[in-house]
Amino acid sequence: MVNSVEDILMSYKKCTEHIIEILKREEFDSLKDEMEKRQCILDNIISLGDKKNEVKNFYKKFAISDIENEARELMQKKAVLIKEKLKSISVKKTASTAYGNIGSSAKIFSQKI
Repeated sequence: MVNSVEDILMSYKKCTEHIIEILKREEFDSLKDEMEKRQCILDNIISLGDKKNEVKNFYKKFAISDIENEARELMQKKAVLIKEKLKSISVKKTASTAYGNIGSSAKIFSQKI
């Protein structure tokens, strides 16, 4: 069954909106599946090369560029937050390891002379 350009772009828009919701809820486990669905829809849109003008018209009509920009900005913000958390964890792990090694070092000052 061949979908119309309008149906394909509507499903693309809904998928992108769902990705935005997932990012806001920080449910990153289900994000990969939704991104794969979106990529399949994009591949379908690309295969409509002969209907390029129709795709452009519906793209503008549904304001998909605004939704894509929102999704991109949200992904970038979440990526920065995750990188900061990972860096913080790394620093804490290094500090914990350093404090843990204090007890195993040579104790030359604890002996009586």
